[in-house]
Amino acid sequence: GRARLQLLNYGGREIEGLRVRVRGRYRSAKAYVAGAASAPVEDQTTADDATEFSLPRLITYAAIDLE
Repeated sequence: GRARLQLLNYGGREIEGLRVRVRGRYRSAKAYVAGAASAPVEDQTTADDATEFSLPRLITYAAIDLE
C-alpha cells in the first residue's frame, strides 16, 4: 500500500506547477522537494485506478511518499 516516487528535473530551469499521474489508488501524498524541505501536494484526486496530484514547483529533485 505504499510507494515512493522520485522526480528529477534535467532541464536546468525551475518547473512551476507540475501535474503527476501514477498508477494505483493512494489516500495521501507527502512531497519533499530539494531546497524546500517539505512541499504541499495540491489537487490530489483518485480515479480509474490512478492517483493524480500537482506539485507547485520542482527545482532539481523531489521525492513523494504515497500511502
